[in-house]
Amino acid sequence: MRTTVDYLDAVKAKLGLPSDYAAAKALRIAHSAISRYRNGKGSFDDEVAFRVAEILDINPLEVIVSARAERALNDDARSRWEGYWENFSRSFQSPVSRADARQLSLWPV
Repeated sequence: MRTTVDYLDAVKAKLGLPSDYAAAKALRIAHSAISRYRNGKGSFDDEVAFRVAEILDINPLEVIVSARAERALNDDARSRWEGYWENFSRSFQSPVSRADARQLSLWPV
């Protein structure tokens, strides 16, 4: 699972930002928040997670779940969050795949 710092670096790369200060402005947060993220003393709240997901064009739940796993107080809680995301991702992809397979069998080329 990606970390807050991974997402922060991805935002900087996607937007071509030269500094954490510029990333803070883009995310509409204080520069001190970026420092906390970099020092492992904080992770995105849900609002920032939504902004990050929008910038990176990814599912916001991925960022939220990653942040919550990162701030989990113990390994069991972290594993539950990571397992939740795996199950969610798998269940989301499975119905789509089955629907595509059904559609292909009903409408041969």
